[in-house]
Amino acid sequence: GVGVCGVGFAIARHQIDSKRVGPAWKSAAAKYAGQPDAQARLETSIRHGSANKGGKVPMPAQTHVSEDEARQLAAWILTLNK
Repeated sequence: GVGVCGVGFAIARHQIDSKRVGPAWKSAAAKYAGQPDAQARLETSIRHGSANKGGKVPMPAQTHVSEDEARQLAAWILTLNK
């Protein structure tokens, strides 16, 4: 679960059920539900940042997050749509 988020940026910007600076994780999970490339797209957004996906504030690149951490966090986010 959130233990994967030893990556503090996620806790500061996102919540599970409600929008904060970024969208709620459940909203992200619903957005990517059923998309075959959802895992890879979320990993890319986490590591390289994104704009115009969840609101007016772009998500900066999280270069300190390892590929493995991004993979774990993306996988966990996707479970929130179940």
